[in-house]
Amino acid sequence: MGQMTTHATPRSHRHDRPLLGLRRRPGRIALAVFRLPLQAYRHDAGHVMGHTFLKLVHVGRRTGTPHEAVAMVLRYDVATREAVICAGWGPQTDWFRNLRAGPAANVQIGTESFAPEHRFLGEDEAFDVVAEFRRAHPHRLRLICAVLGWGDLRGDDAAARAFIRSHPFVAFRPAASPGG
Repeated sequence: MGQMTTHATPRSHRHDRPLLGLRRRPGRIALAVFRLPLQAYRHDAGHVMGHTFLKLVHVGRRTGTPHEAVAMVLRYDVATREAVICAGWGPQTDWFRNLRAGPAANVQIGTESFAPEHRFLGEDEAFDVVAEFRRAHPHRLRLICAVLGWGDLRGDDAAARAFIRSHPFVAFRPAASPGG
């Protein structure tokens, strides 16, 4: 008989692997968890979401069919009612590609729903959003980074800037009314 060998994985390498097996796209379990806020919105429980998650209705760039997505709000400005989110799966995220092709149909944040206008943030403004979020929500950031395999964005400005270059940030606010 041949010699049986086992290859032990060094303990330090086990933590390099993202939780739930996430890499570039979410797995089935992750999608189910990530869709919980969307289910809350669909069941008229937007008030539970507060300003933590927003629901985005975007229009398919090829089909013209409306689609719903939920994203964590990284910054919310009460005065302007502007919410900033990030394309967590990068520029290939469907909702982001659809926004590149045309405007969103609707945004709901908490109990408020509106026809939005959107803008894409530049690197410096996105960095300010990340810096503010990591100060205000260090535990949430740590969890998100671990689950999504983003690396440690909590204190490393170079890592945060690299992340921003590969993950677009978008801001939504209620569209100005045509009459003024």
